[in-house]
Amino acid sequence: MKKVIVSIVMIALAFGLTGCLLGDDDTKEKAKQLTFSNQSHYTVQVIPLTVDFGAFYLISGEIRTLKDINSPDFRYEPTYKIDEGSDSTARYVVFVDALPGAE
Repeated sequence: MKKVIVSIVMIALAFGLTGCLLGDDDTKEKAKQLTFSNQSHYTVQVIPLTVDFGAFYLISGEIRTLKDINSPDFRYEPTYKIDEGSDSTARYVVFVDALPGAE
């Protein structure tokens, strides 16, 4: 009886560890994602400062998620019409209309 209980515990432990390892891959994949959301009224050009991704345009209301991005460094145009919103983080960027008169 003792061998059966030990066997069941070992199997449960093996399944638990396998589940944790699978979860780590998903977490690592999400950690390398970079999402841009254009909530402004303008088309935004996103220009990378690294070779992780190419430049692209975001039209108003568009959301784009990039995968396997090691360095989330970029710049954007037009800087006089667009700002990064307060909801932005290092890996989730929200573009909003710039305040009038702000430069």
